[in-house]
Amino acid sequence: MYPTLESRSDILKMLDEITQNRKVILEQCRQLREEQLRDSVYPGTWSVLQNLAHLAWAEAWMLAWIQRRPAEVKPEERPPEPPLELPAIRTALDEAHAAVIAFVKGHPEEVLRERCWYGRKGEQTVGGVLFHLIEHEIHHRGFIGHKLGKLGQG
Repeated sequence: MYPTLESRSDILKMLDEITQNRKVILEQCRQLREEQLRDSVYPGTWSVLQNLAHLAWAEAWMLAWIQRRPAEVKPEERPPEPPLELPAIRTALDEAHAAVIAFVKGHPEEVLRERCWYGRKGEQTVGGVLFHLIEHEIHHRGFIGHKLGKLGQG
């Protein structure tokens, strides 16, 4: 089970930090050529675009589990991945993130302790899935930041 975040204000601070970091990353990406954004930097790893698209998809995916609680999300309800184009990824990141923030702001803090199933990880809490969302973002941000540095933008 993921650690449970139970403070709405703490979660909102972390989500704001994600927003601020994404702005910086997206500005750095805007300065790169298309072939740089698609460069994996290390063979067999994801490019910056692939990492960003995955973050947008994953945020929508985790929110789907939270919204369906305590039931499971069916495979056919899996959100689509955004196209590997910076404008589409930027929009998908903004929309997914805004939806998570709206969920947190639109529910009482007690929702964070509600049971929530999450994929193969099994039974969690809403706060636990949000913990994973934040942890997941930080994990991929490390890859993205390193790759941007190698591409001359870090």
